[in-house]
Amino acid sequence: MKKQWKKALALGLVMTCVSPVTASAEVTINTELNGKDYDITYSEVPQRVVTLANFTTEMLLELGLSDKIVGYGYMDNEVPEQYADEFSKLTCLSEASNPSQEDLLAAEPDFLTGWYSTFSDTNFPYDFCEENGIVPYIPRVEYAPATIESVYEDFNNFGEIFQVQEKADEIVSDMKNRIDAVQTAVAEKEPVSVFLYDSGEDAPFTASAGLPTDMIELAGGENIFADTESNWTSVDWEDVIAAEPECIIVMDYIASDPVDQKIDFLKNSDILADIPAIQNDNIIVIDLTDVTGCYRSVDAIETMAKAFHPDCF
Repeated sequence: MKKQWKKALALGLVMTCVSPVTASAEVTINTELNGKDYDITYSEVPQRVVTLANFTTEMLLELGLSDKIVGYGYMDNEVPEQYADEFSKLTCLSEASNPSQEDLLAAEPDFLTGWYSTFSDTNFPYDFCEENGIVPYIPRVEYAPATIESVYEDFNNFGEIFQVQEKADEIVSDMKNRIDAVQTAVAEKEPVSVFLYDSGEDAPFTASAGLPTDMIELAGGENIFADTESNWTSVDWEDVIAAEPECIIVMDYIASDPVDQKIDFLKNSDILADIPAIQNDNIIVIDLTDVTGCYRSVDAIETMAKAFHPDCF
């Protein structure tokens, strides 16, 4: 299958736009990758898809595209029950990492999606994809600062690419309705200060200018580290203590320490003993996939809202 690739003249643009090019549903998406700007044309509906991120795998399953997936990898969490049957039929190329280039090519993909790092020079860069007839899609949620609108954009982009726009519209509409209901429920409440703890005992790794922060705000909270420029960042414990978070969100995922171990560390740390979240035992667990952008992000927003403002539900 021959793919049409067009490299844009401008450099440095980050915003994506999707526009049908012909009646045959050809789609062009503008995206930035490794410092360069590309117009990538999807001239035919992909038939052999490899997805190398938990959240993109689940997005494609939610869209009913399991029959297109010839391989997956880099899973962070177990998939939700509603996807379990279809997911069990898929071929795993690599469980919690990227496959080798040889293993990827053995699956004969014509389309590749996953993390931004999926397309780094050490994995599957643009030139490698182009040379092997593989069209890439870099999710909008991978660009800072991502928001829930970025998730909607990804669903809509996949809908355009795979010609399942009606299904994508249904998913986005449902997500918006559920989030609107949460926002209505917490509308009169003061935002709760929140610390998201990914990992790290010497210096905590946390979420900043990205989708987790937007989700926290939609749920009636306020990320104490919302003001830095990157999606994720390392901070000092002194800054956590000074912010006095009322709730702590602990990230759970395969490649990290067990979540119980992380919670035990937080609860038994002498320097954290006086912060409100520890004193009131207001700690919740959220899967990493919940905050990287897929349908289950709505479940996480509802879970957060109930922890932040339990009297509203």
